[in-house]
Amino acid sequence: MSADEYFKKVLIVEDDYAFRDPLRDFLSVRSLTIITADNGEQAMEKLLFHKPHLIILDMLMPKVDGFEFLRRIRSFPEPEVANIPVIVLSNLSGPRDIEQAQELKVDAYFIKSETTNDEVFRKVQEVLYKGVPPPKEEVIDFRKFIGE
Repeated sequence: MSADEYFKKVLIVEDDYAFRDPLRDFLSVRSLTIITADNGEQAMEKLLFHKPHLIILDMLMPKVDGFEFLRRIRSFPEPEVANIPVIVLSNLSGPRDIEQAQELKVDAYFIKSETTNDEVFRKVQEVLYKGVPPPKEEVIDFRKFIGE
Protein backbone atom coordinates (compact mmCIF):
# COMPACT_ATOMS: atom_id res chain seq x y z
CA MET A 1 0.00 0.00 0.00
CA SER A 2 1.44 3.38 -0.99
CA ALA A 3 1.74 6.30 1.43
CA ASP A 4 -0.96 8.13 -0.55
CA GLU A 5 -3.35 5.22 -0.04
CA TYR A 6 -2.57 5.00 3.65
CA PHE A 7 -2.32 8.66 4.65
CA LYS A 8 -5.40 10.19 3.12
CA LYS A 9 -5.51 14.00 3.11
CA VAL A 10 -8.52 15.70 4.65
CA LEU A 11 -9.14 19.44 4.39
CA ILE A 12 -11.12 20.83 7.34
CA VAL A 13 -12.70 24.19 6.47
CA GLU A 14 -13.81 25.71 9.75
CA ASP A 15 -13.36 29.22 11.19
CA ASP A 16 -14.07 28.27 14.82
CA TYR A 17 -10.74 27.18 16.35
CA ALA A 18 -12.48 25.76 19.43
CA PHE A 19 -14.28 23.31 17.18
CA ARG A 20 -11.70 22.81 14.42
CA ASP A 21 -8.60 22.09 16.52
CA PRO A 22 -10.07 19.21 18.57
CA LEU A 23 -11.48 17.65 15.37
CA ARG A 24 -8.10 18.09 13.65
CA ASP A 25 -6.32 16.42 16.58
CA PHE A 26 -8.88 13.61 16.75
CA LEU A 27 -8.55 12.78 13.05
CA SER A 28 -4.79 13.30 12.75
CA VAL A 29 -4.02 10.44 15.15
CA ARG A 30 -6.12 8.11 12.97
CA SER A 31 -3.78 7.86 9.96
CA LEU A 32 -5.17 10.96 8.26
CA THR A 33 -3.17 13.95 7.11
CA ILE A 34 -5.12 17.05 8.11
CA ILE A 35 -5.02 20.41 6.38
CA THR A 36 -7.04 23.30 7.78
CA ALA A 37 -8.49 26.52 6.40
CA ASP A 38 -10.29 29.37 8.17
CA ASN A 39 -12.60 30.38 5.33
CA GLY A 40 -13.72 29.38 1.86
CA GLU A 41 -11.22 31.67 0.13
CA GLN A 42 -8.25 30.14 1.97
CA ALA A 43 -9.77 26.68 1.50
CA MET A 44 -9.78 27.07 -2.29
CA GLU A 45 -6.06 27.88 -2.25
CA LYS A 46 -5.27 24.90 -0.01
CA LEU A 47 -7.53 22.64 -2.05
CA LEU A 48 -5.67 23.41 -5.27
CA PHE A 49 -2.25 23.10 -3.63
CA HIS A 50 -2.76 19.98 -1.49
CA LYS A 51 -5.40 18.08 -3.54
CA PRO A 52 -7.10 16.50 -0.52
CA HIS A 53 -9.05 13.26 -0.79
CA LEU A 54 -11.95 14.66 1.28
CA ILE A 55 -13.24 17.98 2.62
CA ILE A 56 -15.03 18.54 5.92
CA LEU A 57 -16.87 21.82 5.47
CA ASP A 58 -18.58 24.32 7.74
CA MET A 59 -21.24 26.36 5.96
CA LEU A 60 -21.07 29.56 8.05
CA MET A 61 -17.72 31.21 7.40
CA PRO A 62 -16.31 34.65 6.66
CA LYS A 63 -15.30 35.83 3.17
CA VAL A 64 -16.67 32.87 1.18
CA ASP A 65 -19.34 30.74 2.86
CA GLY A 66 -19.69 26.99 2.48
CA PHE A 67 -22.38 27.15 -0.18
CA GLU A 68 -20.32 29.40 -2.44
CA PHE A 69 -17.22 27.27 -1.82
CA LEU A 70 -19.20 24.16 -2.86
CA ARG A 71 -20.45 25.91 -6.00
CA ARG A 72 -16.89 26.86 -6.92
CA ILE A 73 -15.45 23.38 -6.52
CA ARG A 74 -18.39 21.60 -8.18
CA SER A 75 -18.01 23.85 -11.24
CA PHE A 76 -14.21 23.55 -11.35
CA PRO A 77 -12.94 22.41 -14.78
CA GLU A 78 -10.68 19.64 -13.40
CA PRO A 79 -12.74 16.56 -12.45
CA GLU A 80 -10.34 15.56 -9.65
CA VAL A 81 -11.21 18.86 -7.94
CA ALA A 82 -14.88 19.04 -8.92
CA ASN A 83 -15.56 15.53 -7.61
CA ILE A 84 -13.79 15.68 -4.25
CA PRO A 85 -16.08 14.20 -1.59
CA VAL A 86 -17.47 16.70 0.92
CA ILE A 87 -18.87 16.12 4.38
CA VAL A 88 -20.71 19.10 5.81
CA LEU A 89 -20.38 19.73 9.54
CA SER A 90 -22.35 22.86 10.36
CA ASN A 91 -24.70 24.57 12.77
CA LEU A 92 -27.11 25.24 9.91
CA SER A 93 -29.90 22.77 10.45
CA GLY A 94 -32.78 24.12 8.39
CA PRO A 95 -34.32 21.78 5.82
CA ARG A 96 -33.62 24.26 3.00
CA ASP A 97 -29.93 24.52 3.99
CA ILE A 98 -29.56 20.73 4.01
CA GLU A 99 -31.43 20.43 0.70
CA GLN A 100 -29.26 23.11 -0.90
CA ALA A 101 -26.09 21.33 0.23
CA GLN A 102 -27.39 18.01 -1.10
CA GLU A 103 -28.09 19.67 -4.45
CA LEU A 104 -24.37 20.55 -4.47
CA LYS A 105 -23.56 16.83 -4.10
CA VAL A 106 -22.31 16.53 -0.53
CA ASP A 107 -21.64 13.03 0.76
CA ALA A 108 -23.06 13.69 4.22
CA TYR A 109 -24.55 16.52 6.24
CA PHE A 110 -24.00 16.62 10.02
CA ILE A 111 -25.28 19.13 12.56
CA LYS A 112 -22.41 20.00 14.93
CA SER A 113 -24.47 19.92 18.12
CA GLU A 114 -25.87 16.49 17.24
CA THR A 115 -22.67 14.79 16.05
CA THR A 116 -19.63 13.29 17.75
CA ASN A 117 -16.09 13.11 16.39
CA ASP A 118 -16.48 9.33 16.27
CA GLU A 119 -19.50 9.67 13.96
CA VAL A 120 -17.57 12.04 11.71
CA PHE A 121 -14.62 9.64 11.63
CA ARG A 122 -16.85 6.68 10.70
CA LYS A 123 -18.31 8.69 7.81
CA VAL A 124 -14.83 9.84 6.74
CA GLN A 125 -13.70 6.21 6.58
CA GLU A 126 -16.83 5.19 4.69
CA VAL A 127 -16.38 7.94 2.10
CA LEU A 128 -12.61 7.57 1.72
CA TYR A 129 -12.49 3.80 1.48
CA LYS A 130 -15.87 3.13 -0.24
CA GLY A 131 -16.45 -0.42 0.93
CA VAL A 132 -12.77 -1.39 1.07
CA PRO A 133 -11.53 -1.95 4.62
CA PRO A 134 -9.45 1.01 5.82
CA PRO A 135 -5.82 0.38 6.81
CA LYS A 136 -5.55 -1.42 10.12
CA GLU A 137 -4.37 0.70 13.01
CA GLU A 138 -1.19 -0.78 14.36
CA VAL A 139 0.28 -0.42 17.79
CA ILE A 140 4.04 -0.55 17.49
CA ASP A 141 6.16 -1.52 20.46
CA PHE A 142 9.11 0.81 20.02
CA ARG A 143 11.03 -0.95 22.79
CA LYS A 144 12.10 -3.61 20.31
CA PHE A 145 13.81 -0.89 18.24
CA ILE A 146 15.77 0.59 21.15
CA GLY A 147 16.86 -2.69 22.70
CA GLU A 148 14.60 -2.85 25.75
